[in-house]
Amino acid sequence: MSDWFGGKKLLVPVDFSEDSIKAVDEALDMADSPSHVHVLHVAADLDITTPGVVWETISEDTQRKNVEKSFSKTFADDKYQGVVYHVLFGDAGHEIVEQANAIKADLIVMPTHGRTGFRRILLGSTAERVLRLAHIPVMMLRH
Repeated sequence: MSDWFGGKKLLVPVDFSEDSIKAVDEALDMADSPSHVHVLHVAADLDITTPGVVWETISEDTQRKNVEKSFSKTFADDKYQGVVYHVLFGDAGHEIVEQANAIKADLIVMPTHGRTGFRRILLGSTAERVLRLAHIPVMMLRH
């Protein structure tokens, strides 16, 4: 536990990659209490052209339940007891910043995933978008 972030609220966006799980662990190391760590997963909006949407076998509710199951499985260890979990839908960069504002977060902790070159240009960079849009400090972790 670090005195530097004592009493501060930290938001950690996750995509369930190894790097994003490490970011949650880093945030837990910095926070006074697990209850000061908020973990967020942003699921993509469902597109009408997605087969499951057309046949109504996939919905936001179904997606939310699947993400909640992933939270339970991934963060089953006792050290995650008390962490607050959120699921939102939409553009990841925008939703991360909106959630940080909504919970009055003091810091966003996220991995960069190290995308470079053509992939970064093609896919965009959530980390860069968060850096541009956030009005609070953003800690980028490169693993």
